[in-house]
Amino acid sequence: MPQTRVIEALSAVGGVRAIALGGSQSRGEADLHSDYDFGIYYDADDLDPAALDEALTALDDDHRTGLLHPPGAWGPWINGGAWITVGGVPVDILLREIGKVERTLRDCLAGQVTIDYQPGHPFGFVNTIYAAETHYCRPLWQSAAAPLDRLKALLYSEGPYPPRMREATVLRFLWEAWFSLLCGRKAAHKGDFHYAEGSLFRTVCAWVQVLYALNNRYLMNEKGALRRVRELERRPEGMEARVRETYRLFADGKAAEAYALLDALHGEVQALAGAFGPVQTEIR
Repeated sequence: MPQTRVIEALSAVGGVRAIALGGSQSRGEADLHSDYDFGIYYDADDLDPAALDEALTALDDDHRTGLLHPPGAWGPWINGGAWITVGGVPVDILLREIGKVERTLRDCLAGQVTIDYQPGHPFGFVNTIYAAETHYCRPLWQSAAAPLDRLKALLYSEGPYPPRMREATVLRFLWEAWFSLLCGRKAAHKGDFHYAEGSLFRTVCAWVQVLYALNNRYLMNEKGALRRVRELERRPEGMEARVRETYRLFADGKAAEAYALLDALHGEVQALAGAFGPVQTEIR
């Protein structure tokens, strides 16, 4: 495993304050084909990008140069990092600016849930992903200030799952699921299945956001999230199979049958979220 080499090489870079194992390895979901994700938490005022790039070259099996995608190169949320190979193992290096992570966690605790366009995240980058990363990450090395311990303490300051983040997630994405169904239905009945299937994808992702929040479970991203709904206590039965069936019906041009299934699923998700009150379903 590449942890030791990564820690030795990157902890010495100026501005790096912590290194954490993330992704499927930290969540206990990895298989033989899984790579390793390392979060590199840094101080924006002190990071030495040139030294970090040199350290990545030294780590990489082929010692390639220019590997670092500097802060901001991958957008405001994924930020930057590198793809390298260490001892034959694929390794993703992901940069996380400590100040932004802390500000985002405070937003989540206050119930301020946002979603932004991000390549690689077909649903979008929900800011609560930073909360999930903080929850699941396994600190491997920290500076004396222990920033990862501090971030975890902040996240859990109101309990194991932030209550206002939970409510905001449920209400925001239950509304989006309803709205996406509405928009897709009109398109499907006009024969525009390309648009309708895009709307269906957003509907299902919104349901998943709602269900994970209802179950006080941190959601990292879209990958495998629908499949893992079966692990949740509060869920519609057979949700993944039912969603697959709607895609099949769309492919066969059977919009009415597809929406009968989708409406039933939405009703079940809405019933599970009933304690949060009615969702506005009026277009103004």
